[in-house]
Amino acid sequence: MPTLDGSSRSVSLGGGIEVRAPGLRGWAEAHDVSATGDTRAPDVDGSGVALDTALTREGFLRLGVITLDVVPEPQAPPSDVRSPTTDVDGLEVTVPDLGDDVAQVLLAVDENGVVNWNFPVDGGGALAPTTRGSGDVVRFIVPAFATEPSPGDGSDRGVFGLIGRKVLELVALPLSRLVVPPLAGAAARLWESKSRIARVRPFTPGDYTSADVPSLSDADWQRLASGRSLWFVHGTFVSTHTAFQAFPRDVLAALTDAYGGRVAALDHHTLGVDPLGNADLVRELVPDGLDLEVDIVCHSRGGLVARALAGQGTDAVFDVRRIVHVASANHGTALATPSNLVPFIDRITTIVNLLPDGPAALVEATLTSVLVVVKIIATYGLVGIPGLASMDSAGDFLAGFNSTELPAEQYAVAADFSPTGGWRAMTLKNVENLVVDRVFGTAANDLVVPTAGVYEGEDAMNIPENRRLVLPRERGVFHGSFFGQGDVAKQIAGWLTG
Repeated sequence: MPTLDGSSRSVSLGGGIEVRAPGLRGWAEAHDVSATGDTRAPDVDGSGVALDTALTREGFLRLGVITLDVVPEPQAPPSDVRSPTTDVDGLEVTVPDLGDDVAQVLLAVDENGVVNWNFPVDGGGALAPTTRGSGDVVRFIVPAFATEPSPGDGSDRGVFGLIGRKVLELVALPLSRLVVPPLAGAAARLWESKSRIARVRPFTPGDYTSADVPSLSDADWQRLASGRSLWFVHGTFVSTHTAFQAFPRDVLAALTDAYGGRVAALDHHTLGVDPLGNADLVRELVPDGLDLEVDIVCHSRGGLVARALAGQGTDAVFDVRRIVHVASANHGTALATPSNLVPFIDRITTIVNLLPDGPAALVEATLTSVLVVVKIIATYGLVGIPGLASMDSAGDFLAGFNSTELPAEQYAVAADFSPTGGWRAMTLKNVENLVVDRVFGTAANDLVVPTAGVYEGEDAMNIPENRRLVLPRERGVFHGSFFGQGDVAKQIAGWLTG
């Protein structure tokens, strides 16, 4: 078995695959899985079946797997792990170039289930989606991040993502099989138009977890207009039936009674269009001459869509009285900055990969959307994707969108995430060190949006303290787990019906 001795020499693993790991000692082994399609590496608790299935479904071809087990070279401090040919810290992997019609991606999963995506880089370490490498190889840098030990835990300072056991899965995306428009936004719109229905659907205790629900009929629209109605608006990567399936059925039943059965949900596209475009779609769906008075419960990016429906940045679609924001990206997230798209999909993939018994529909919908972003990055590089760019905390969209006050009553539920409970402790320590600290620094967050960004900022979008519920760190609530909290659901109902 090839060994890594801490030097900067290249180690051949066979099949044209070479690894350079200065400062790391251990072993590496390549496994050819192209014939069998089996990506399950021996003795590694890493990627789940759902991720493997999603890759196959979305047209990715498995080429090989590299298994690693490494520790820092004692004479080389982990923070100094560096390829001698570039300023990028990390492990260098080179593989044969398969030509201009094939984009290769290296998916890394460690023994704790933490995932990160790696794209080809050029000679200077910059992402090079259309430059497959120099000469006849494609080059990847699996990044190393120095982490500090937690007080009193006795651990050594280490390089997150490289220390211990890891699987590097090489997958290929045959570009010739894709219908790829010339712009990233157009590519996202094309995919969503083919795979996601943008519509308004009923949302009742009997059907809210099901995708097999018809869109609103004319009679349904007339019923909604007969009194104040309640709408649910989901966030990025998901649909109604996956986003809200953990919402307690008894609380939804009580709300349905309170609103006289007038409850609906919006299924909308989250990648190809911005929230104003989502609002325009709803405007087209509402029958002519029908005026609706509504309250809205929204999650994540859905908060921006809800505000657009209420007239933020555009003409109001509805007369909106109250909006309950649950982890809404009202002031955006640094993860939506184009340069952070890879950490964004790393984080979302990791969260889904670590769900011990995640609902199958939620896992499938999320991973499918993530892989669309992977395709866009592999094809176009780190570019703005309209639906995600609207959440860029440093972007133009939010600067204009948040410049005026909205007359609707707004409420907020937010959380400061800290790992607790059934999550594997080591994994969550890694998630905090890699995914949180690199993007948010010391700012409280729920893994996806800053905690305070849900309800306040240096603009006109602010929600008073008496209309907030902020869950403390010890609750262990992250961006995707709010609706499974019974007290949160009851607080939402109280605000809506009070």
